[in-house]
Amino acid sequence: MSSERLIYLPLGGAGEVGMNAYVYGYGKPGKEKLILVDLGVTFPDMDGSPGVDLILPDISWLEARRNDLEAVFITHAHEDHIGAIPYFAADLGVPLYATPFTAELVRRKLEEADLVDEVPLHIVRDGDEDMQIGPFGIRYLPLAHSIAEGNALLIDTPYGRVFHTGETEHSHETVHESLFL
Repeated sequence: MSSERLIYLPLGGAGEVGMNAYVYGYGKPGKEKLILVDLGVTFPDMDGSPGVDLILPDISWLEARRNDLEAVFITHAHEDHIGAIPYFAADLGVPLYATPFTAELVRRKLEEADLVDEVPLHIVRDGDEDMQIGPFGIRYLPLAHSIAEGNALLIDTPYGRVFHTGETEHSHETVHESLFL
């Protein structure tokens, strides 16, 4: 049996609405290559968090392993999937991948934060191209959603295939962002 493993680590978004940030990793324990899917925020309710405007995911685990991070893939342009990009993308130091509509909204966020020249942003055509990033094969799969260019991701690893839906938090009792195939 191989000593390599597949990691799925939600840093936010699983079991809650918002703050979508999902780490996938593959490799020997402690030496996994990583990708991040989405980097969003959530909005507090005024009863529980008065005076708080945004809540960001805790990415300290990922920041400690930033040298192993290969890329960030964005599934769609809702704030709960892109809102934390201006706060973390430059520090993570890896390219972002998004479809044209989403990339334009991300670019505007980077521009507002004066980061557009610091963070590489790559445009992908949903469903048209397969990418190989480290041990991961990535394909964007178009889905119907309440915003243009919503996508799932098909993530191929040496361990197997993962289907990342990109959007399931609306059902709080059955939140499963990924299906391992």
